[in-house]
Amino acid sequence: MPIGQAKFGLLGGVADLGKLELIETQTVSTVSTVDFTDLGSYNVHFLTGNNIESASNNVRYGIRFYESGVLETASVYQWAYQQITQSGAPEFKATSHSSIPIQIEQPTGFNAGGYTYFYNLIDSSKYSFISNQHNRISNSMIAEFGSGVMTQASEVTGFQISGYDSSTPNFSATFSLYGIAES
Repeated sequence: MPIGQAKFGLLGGVADLGKLELIETQTVSTVSTVDFTDLGSYNVHFLTGNNIESASNNVRYGIRFYESGVLETASVYQWAYQQITQSGAPEFKATSHSSIPIQIEQPTGFNAGGYTYFYNLIDSSKYSFISNQHNRISNSMIAEFGSGVMTQASEVTGFQISGYDSSTPNFSATFSLYGIAES
């Protein structure tokens, strides 16, 4: 028996650290918002978005956090991301905004997808932040990756996916939220 396995055996079992545990999957059609309000007891969350399709042209999606059940819409979010396109790699950033972008602007009729990691959501003593990567294919491939933070320490009780910059898109997608086991 390898030493690592023997060590876990002495501690009363094998730990399954880093395991993705499904919290919720939502498949939505022609909606303007999607809410996730069950975060479990995880410090790290992982969200996948598949077959994201917009009924509105060139809409970008964003994340806002719920604090004690109240959606935080003030300009307390900071973010930065980089795009990768056939014509270059522009950078974008904001130091005071009302949401964090998580999805590339996309033309109507094209699918997109990606993932987002969430950190410290349920820890009231730390800032909550995300890192993400998304892509879409229309007449060309575009990918982007970035990060964002809510610049105040509070317990986040959920989050909302909606139109970035107060737009109200109608979109369809399948989102799955996972917790990452730590102990």
